[in-house]
Amino acid sequence: MADLRLQVIPFELDGRSYLLRCNMNVLAEAQEDLGGDLGGAITGKATMKSILSFLAAMLNDYAEDMGWPERYTRRELGKKFSFQDFTALPREEIMELVINAVFLPKEELPEGQGENPEKN
Repeated sequence: MADLRLQVIPFELDGRSYLLRCNMNVLAEAQEDLGGDLGGAITGKATMKSILSFLAAMLNDYAEDMGWPERYTRRELGKKFSFQDFTALPREEIMELVINAVFLPKEELPEGQGENPEKN
């Protein structure tokens, strides 16, 4: 059986240490921020907007669990980061957390699925 614990990555912001993870609350917050559509964001079209939305939702989720008052919006993060800061973000890791939260790993799919997506 697979390890069902959420994957996490450490992240530092404004003097706080966060653990980024993607759960249903993060997905719901990002979905709302992205106008109800997560499809493009999780199927390879991760844009600055979607990455900042997921990051804000992950930061807020962890801050809430820790009892911290900080809450971020995508727009606030966009003002906080320069382009160089944005390119230094763990963007691939953030999107990997999202994708792993949404899709079953290939070895967990029922037999015959995941081999040829056009066939299924």
